[in-house]
Amino acid sequence: MSAWAWRGVLAGLALLLWGTLLARGQSYVGKGHRVLDGDTIYLLRETGQIVRVELYGIDAPERGQPFADAAARAVRRVVFRTDVRARAETDGPDGRSLFVVRVDDRVLNEHLLRRGLAWWDRRQAPHADRYRRLEQRARANERGLWAQPDPVPPWTWRGRDHR
Repeated sequence: MSAWAWRGVLAGLALLLWGTLLARGQSYVGKGHRVLDGDTIYLLRETGQIVRVELYGIDAPERGQPFADAAARAVRRVVFRTDVRARAETDGPDGRSLFVVRVDDRVLNEHLLRRGLAWWDRRQAPHADRYRRLEQRARANERGLWAQPDPVPPWTWRGRDHR
């Protein structure tokens, strides 16, 4: 490979790393303003800006799926009109930042896994051993959606026709 080709490869890697570091550094503080579903909330910042926050490393049931309403209610109980801190962990496949959300000492992402109201999303968080263990514990104790015989993950559900 020529020197110019190597420079191009190195420049590309530098941009990729820089983008990842920027995403990881992004954070918001605000009040829980609106809950879209079990893994997406809106924060109202002191500036008046409303920010969409998608939870990192988990995938909650979609509308129409069993436990979708329970997941959204659980999120609402934790974040609505409460001080929330959201820190970007990485970018999702669509380019949007994915966040770890904290309310006091509670991590919302982990709370949903612990209660059996979300799946650990291995694509977003392949090395999140804590998330893997929380999901395994919820499964073993048949909490939430794991009380069903064969729960369908949201990524499978989204690919089906639900008319």
